Amino acid sequence: MQASRYRILGLVGQGQFGKVYCASDRRTGQLVALKELSHQNAPTHQFLQELWFIISLQHPNIAACLGLEHIQTGRYLVMEYCEGGTLRHLVEQQNSLRLQEALDLIIGVLEGLDYAHQRGIIHCDIKPENILLTLKSQGWQPKLSDFGIARRLPLAGKLSPSERPSTFTGGSPAYMAPERFYGIYSPRSDIYAVGVVLFELLVGDRPFHGLPGELMSAHLNQRLQIPTEIPEALKTIIQKALEKLPARRYKTAAEMVEALRKAIVNPQIQSLADSIILGKLPDVPEDEQFSKVRVSNLTLSVDHSIPLPAVGNSKFPLNCITNFPYLYTGFGQTLKIWSPPNNSSPSLEETQVIAQAPIHFPEPILAMQMMGNGCCVMTKNKIYYATNFQDNPQSLLNLSGIQSRTSNHQESQNSDQVKAEKNNPLTPLNLASYKDLLYRVAIEPKGGYMALAFSGQLRFYSLTDKQGSPALKLIKKLSLSVPQIPELIFLDRRYLLGVWLNFKQKNCNMLRVYTRRGTPIGNLKLFIPLKQIIPTPQPYTVLGIGCDDQPQLILLHLKPLSIIRISLSSPPIIACATSWGYVIADQQGKYTFLNLEGKFLGDYLGPVNSQAITSWGKTGLAILTASEPQSYLHFVKSINLEQDL
Repeated sequence: MQASRYRILGLVGQGQFGKVYCASDRRTGQLVALKELSHQNAPTHQFLQELWFIISLQHPNIAACLGLEHIQTGRYLVMEYCEGGTLRHLVEQQNSLRLQEALDLIIGVLEGLDYAHQRGIIHCDIKPENILLTLKSQGWQPKLSDFGIARRLPLAGKLSPSERPSTFTGGSPAYMAPERFYGIYSPRSDIYAVGVVLFELLVGDRPFHGLPGELMSAHLNQRLQIPTEIPEALKTIIQKALEKLPARRYKTAAEMVEALRKAIVNPQIQSLADSIILGKLPDVPEDEQFSKVRVSNLTLSVDHSIPLPAVGNSKFPLNCITNFPYLYTGFGQTLKIWSPPNNSSPSLEETQVIAQAPIHFPEPILAMQMMGNGCCVMTKNKIYYATNFQDNPQSLLNLSGIQSRTSNHQESQNSDQVKAEKNNPLTPLNLASYKDLLYRVAIEPKGGYMALAFSGQLRFYSLTDKQGSPALKLIKKLSLSVPQIPELIFLDRRYLLGVWLNFKQKNCNMLRVYTRRGTPIGNLKLFIPLKQIIPTPQPYTVLGIGCDDQPQLILLHLKPLSIIRISLSSPPIIACATSWGYVIADQQGKYTFLNLEGKFLGDYLGPVNSQAITSWGKTGLAILTASEPQSYLHFVKSINLEQDL
């Protein structure tokens, strides 16, 4: 599509009439969805019909049409881009929604429907696949899409209570109202479909299954069975929405919204509002459908533990990274390097390690990153390079000049956050010592480039080999319009991501992509409450850690843009990205395991007060803990993950 004003970034789905792509506007950088409308699947009259419907409907809960792209390669509707994918994706994720969020989603869908119904438009194909999601600070916002088989009532705004016959029978049988099988449609048939979606969100399954003929019979004749654990106030709403006779259902979508709002303030619903909806899975008993805390009955197998210096009153964190086959740990002013016996690969069966002579630094170690065959060590005033072959660290860059220019502003900028963190001194993600690091560093995976950010400036360096040791060569300096220091992550060997958390306003995160040589590529704003963002082994993928008042993980894929949101039962204090998935630990020593797609693998009990976690071996972990009077380095075997992975 070189002749188009849009640059395709990737395929995101398959619509009813063709493929759907994520693309960016070459002029503005805005992300859009290009919805293909092939001549074979979408005849001109049907194409014009959908175009008319979506252009005439302008509502926050209806996916907006931004234009039409008609070029040599085909016809495309230009739609607003919804990075959360479809509600179907959300339904298929375990532990993805809280009860309050599920009800808010349905209310949003109904409000969009009510707007369409008042203009005489019946959607006729409400189902999770046609409900798109975008993530806002308050949670998911649903947007109705795919009006390809929608129908218009004869008199917009004057809806007769009687049903209107039609020869039209298209739709999805699993979500079709009984009368729809006989070619009758009305606003109440859309309400029936929403009732099926609500049932599926709360129960984890649809009320009826089978082939189209079997589904028709079930919708017409089979009695609705609602699990006993569903609160009574919600049972009543589902039953009314799924009445067999249209006249017994809610008259309008607005009426169902009113019923849901009344149910939400019900004391029983309020007590369950923050409960995570587990879904009706084989291993989840019906009476545990809503669960505030998953019970952990399994314990991580700690192969052995090595005592470390006591934490005492030190405010400087323990650090821990793996650079195969060595494990680097830093505490205070000391870097210790551990290696397997005879330099053999660590495995689940062999986690014994040998400590090499420690390397001492003139200042406390504040952060570490992998770098080539060694480790990049960051202190307040200098960046060092260290390997297991060295007795002394090599200084790469002196930052004392940078610190003197930025410290006054940065201390003022972070004073409120530091005060809040003093109440939780053992939370690594919030340690005040991290604020002493008045710069951020990212190193390209192969160790050929480095980016450095400090207040007001972003620098790009090449890492060259000078007599067997790395040396920095400045490539480019960029001035930053805001003094806030961004987090830096190399997405792959070519591109760098800068992230400004809480950019200018709460819950607004600015993401900016650069080439490794400093050329800006594009910007993106995400309105999600995050307190930290970390790199992952997957290209163009980062992991966001939610704020304590909204415990969640955000798995952010940038090419094409998609978001997987994972609700957590307790705030995480530490997170680790490995080659096989993610490990999240909370203050009580509960370790949650997820695969690379964000699927829940299991909860385990393990060491408390985790300060750092890194992978060790195939599915093993090394965990640093801080406690009084002794700190430890634990080597852990991951139990029963092999079959799940």
